Formats: sequence, C-alpha cells, structure tokens
Amino acid sequence: MDKYEQFEIEQRTLMRALETDGPSEALAARLKALYRDAGVVIALGPSRAVPRDEDRPSDETDPDALPMADDRDMDYYIRALDSGALTPIFAHAPWGEVSLRYEALVMDDKVCPGLRACWTDPLAFLAEGKADEGFSARIEGMVGAFGRMVSAEWWRWQVRVV
Repeated sequence: MDKYEQFEIEQRTLMRALETDGPSEALAARLKALYRDAGVVIALGPSRAVPRDEDRPSDETDPDALPMADDRDMDYYIRALDSGALTPIFAHAPWGEVSLRYEALVMDDKVCPGLRACWTDPLAFLAEGKADEGFSARIEGMVGAFGRMVSAEWWRWQVRVV
C-alpha cells in the first residue's frame, strides 16, 4: 500500500468519526497529524541568476516545451531555501508558521526542482482554501514573489495534501 492509499484510508476513518461522534480535540489533533504535509508545492524552471554557457538542455521533440532546470539551478534553489531569507514571502499568520523545504518534482515527465511550503496549522490552511475565493490569488502572489526573487524563468504550483 502506497502513501496516498494509507492517507485515504485514514481520512475516511476520521471523516466517519467526525460524522458519528462530532468534533473533539482528539479528532482535531488526528486530522492535523494526517494533514501535516498539506501545503503548496512549486515547480521551478531554470533561474536567470545562474550563469549559463548556453549549454542548457533543450527538448528537441517539443519546441514549445518549457526549458528545464539543471543541477546548477537545483543547487541555487537549495541555497536560497537554506538561507531562510525568502521564508517571509509565505508568511500568513492565520495558518501559523511556515516552513519551506526543497522537493524534487516531476513535471512533463521530467524531474525539476521545487519546494513545498507547509504551515503549522494545516487545517486552517485547507479550510481557507475551501472557503475563501481569494485563496488562489493569495497563493499566486506568494509563489510569484518567490519565483521573481529567485529569478525563475517559470513556476507552477498546486495544493497537495500528501
């Protein structure tokens, strides 16, 4: 059984408990633990801040494909995350403290550098995402600011719970 299947089983169990027994602190703690990895994942393209010798990998089979980052970009993004200087971009007090971590993501069947932003109150984060029409605009603003600060040629994001 993979991680997502385990997640789905636990989620169904907790939703049944919520319907049957109603909300409780214990159930809220279990939900928070289940959704601990809920957040935004951001795939990043090459950075214009990384020196190039015009040896960037290209996709000759699809000329419209986005240029993909290489090892130099990955190193640059990891250093930017490790510095902690860009973490405040993702600050949003109702969701708690934010943590950023590097994550390799697959996009267009290729591995690309990325990051995951997770907040200490994943339930507040998910609830706002479901209820607030400005949620996507807020996330887009955060991701766009981050992408511009690291000079990424492109970025894509999505909310993930696992």
